[in-house]
Amino acid sequence: MSDQAEQLLNLAVDALQNGKAALSIALSDQALALLQRGDSRVPEALSLRGTAKSSQRDLSGFDDLRQSIALDPKEPQFHMALGQALFAHGRTQEAEAPLFQAFQLSRGKPVVANLLGRCLIQNGKAFQAVQVLGPSVEAGRATAGMIKLFAEARFHSGDIYGAKDVFDQLYGATGPQTVEEKLQLARICMALRDYPAAQALIDDILRIEPRSVEARVSALRLADWLDQPDRLAEQCDWLSKNGGDRFDALTLVIEHAREFTPALAGRVEAALKAQLAPGDEFASLGLAYALRLDREKRFDQAWSVAQDTNQRWAEHRGLLQTEETRRARQKADQGRLETALRLFEADAGEARSAEKAGFIYLIGAPRTGSSLIQSILAGPEGVESVGERTSLFPYLWEAVEHGMSEAGFASYRAKLAAADQAGLARQGVTGRTLVDKTPHHLYVAGLLERINPGARFIQVLRDAGDVGLSMFLRPFSTAFPEATGLHTMADVLSFRLEARQRWVDAGLPISVFSYDGFTHAPEAEGKRLFRLAELDWNEAYLNPNARPEPVQTFSSRQVRKPISARQVPHWKSYEMFAPDAFERLSSVTDAQNAIIRTNLS
Repeated sequence: MSDQAEQLLNLAVDALQNGKAALSIALSDQALALLQRGDSRVPEALSLRGTAKSSQRDLSGFDDLRQSIALDPKEPQFHMALGQALFAHGRTQEAEAPLFQAFQLSRGKPVVANLLGRCLIQNGKAFQAVQVLGPSVEAGRATAGMIKLFAEARFHSGDIYGAKDVFDQLYGATGPQTVEEKLQLARICMALRDYPAAQALIDDILRIEPRSVEARVSALRLADWLDQPDRLAEQCDWLSKNGGDRFDALTLVIEHAREFTPALAGRVEAALKAQLAPGDEFASLGLAYALRLDREKRFDQAWSVAQDTNQRWAEHRGLLQTEETRRARQKADQGRLETALRLFEADAGEARSAEKAGFIYLIGAPRTGSSLIQSILAGPEGVESVGERTSLFPYLWEAVEHGMSEAGFASYRAKLAAADQAGLARQGVTGRTLVDKTPHHLYVAGLLERINPGARFIQVLRDAGDVGLSMFLRPFSTAFPEATGLHTMADVLSFRLEARQRWVDAGLPISVFSYDGFTHAPEAEGKRLFRLAELDWNEAYLNPNARPEPVQTFSSRQVRKPISARQVPHWKSYEMFAPDAFERLSSVTDAQNAIIRTNLS
């Protein structure tokens, strides 16, 4: 009997590897019928059957997989099988725990590290993916595919130069050879704002494979950032005809198509309806559609599409903004802020060095107009925009998240300061004053000041209803889960005011600046902005032609336009759909305005 069960299990493995799931299930059933309770091969049979079932979209397979773990919790393969099945079903949040368990039990086995790394990147935890993948890469145990994933993890964690380093080491002097490699490097060059190199790589790809949808997608994005309307229209027309129902292509088409036809709307609606696992590309497409409807002033349809998209995405990712999750978020945010304040107050820092560039950190929430403010501040000679330079943030966040000791932070801070200066030198940054725009920096503002003494902080504020609506209509949810719910947006925007006040009370000056006030009175408020930043003012900085640098942001077109003010807040067109939420956001606006009035200078 035992030999027969063993033979059946071997056959079940072969069947599964050859794509014969139904046969594998039948063979596993037969093996289970022969095996006695307590036999060490029972969990193996259950894991095999569960894997085969899940490959056929049979959800009962997850029960088998979990039972195999319950019977033998120390076998990494069983945890791996459950995580792999969940990941294949797009349930990446659930997949993370069993994959992490498999990673620990297998002592960092590369095949497990690779899948866990992919899962962490999908879950917006690229910094953790770097830590998981790094040891295998550094030990020389990683495949080329794993090395590329390591570069991707560095890329998504904000370490763009680190990602490029990995690729340079992988490709050597010959450079990338395949279309996939060239495209990956082109995207890195775009992120590094090396647009000529990115353009050359994309043009080379299109010469080799003119029907590459991936290359056309990158070409369109680059044309948008570089404000090349003819090239943008060319790529958009091509993708409209040849991109099929690929979500990334459709997203760009719905955003940039010259005509918003019923046929185009029908294609998008059909694609969204057919999607059973609504991941990030689903959110991008659905919200691009909502924004197009918004531009057409079809507000009821835009609201319906945005609400449905956010709801389905949040359900799929396990990020529904319930009262319970909102309370947990508020408690966690409070705890992290307390830790950051403790580290700030215990560390005296160092005197500002005349040799180092000075920093101006814009720490307003997303969609507060900070991109425009950043581009204007970068107008004077010697002032340089560094975009959203998040290279320090993951490390400071880790220190806060893990409750680093005061003594530990003093040493840590010194190392980060040296690494920061080396990174700036490597980027060829020559400005004596650098302007950074990163919303997350508010939460670690004091720790940034300890690394860059004398840094100035400006919190850009904008009508909270417009900020909430703007994020709700755009795919911000991966980095900002609050974007899927207006009540959570009100929570977070209110907490951002509290966080600022706590830093100010602790001795860190944070100026406030009204984006809405600026758009209504650009000259007067522009002059005030430059006083806050301790820069010399010139009205010429308000000219869009003085802001020629490409902008990789949802605000790319806004930054290039003349400054104009809305007479009525945009959210008023949506107030009827969520009156309670917009009332709360309006209260946040009142609180912001009170702070602005008492901080005029």
